[in-house]
Amino acid sequence: MIDQKVLIIDDDVDLLQLASLIFKKAGAKVITANDGLDGISKFFTHHPNLIILDVMMPGNNGFDVCQRIRQVSDDPLIMLTALNQEQDMLQGLAAGADDFLTKPFNPEILLARAITVLRRTQRPNGHNGNNGSNGHNGNKASFSYNDGNLSIDIERHEVLIHGKRVKLTPMEFRLLAYLARNAGKLLTFEKILVNVWGNDYRGNMEHVHVFISHLRRKIEKKPKNPHYIQTVHGIGYIFEEQDLGYKT
Repeated sequence: MIDQKVLIIDDDVDLLQLASLIFKKAGAKVITANDGLDGISKFFTHHPNLIILDVMMPGNNGFDVCQRIRQVSDDPLIMLTALNQEQDMLQGLAAGADDFLTKPFNPEILLARAITVLRRTQRPNGHNGNNGSNGHNGNKASFSYNDGNLSIDIERHEVLIHGKRVKLTPMEFRLLAYLARNAGKLLTFEKILVNVWGNDYRGNMEHVHVFISHLRRKIEKKPKNPHYIQTVHGIGYIFEEQDLGYKT
């Protein structure tokens, strides 16, 4: 992480010291803030490459800070939560977080997660292109999908529903692109984790479930009765192509 700037925002002094040491040893420049307001100020002052953000803080909590940052930046952001509840992950995802880590955490895991989210910003979204059908281009670099309702354009990093742009976080877009590229294939939870998040995330099934849930809320008319992202219970998910001209 040489030459990377990491902003850590947390009101826990001990955690700030521990996290700072982790990233400094990895070669990063570390900026710390002990509340949300100070964190926002230092974000605009230092323009970090990565933000580590606690959920529970006095005043501006982590969700508020994340939303403010996302108004102006797509820089990688990892939220720390002591609650380990799906609802908190959903709220953080809605605010624009790229990843979550539950306290107390293993320092090596925090560093590995940080390196992974930074790496994602430096390479194209998704993996494993397919031959494409039903209105989409199978070329990995220029993949697109369009059924008359949902449109996905990798090159333009754009998703439309009925011609209206849908705002996705970088991770949501990466997940949707991977699913759509592999339309019609059963993708296990583990396969999705490895290809979308990376090897360091093996076993973290909650990441897949939470991000799929929130993605459905954005692209499906009826998230509890989805057309696109189908669940194969206990195994994984399948992206189902719709006929051209499909309307929700």
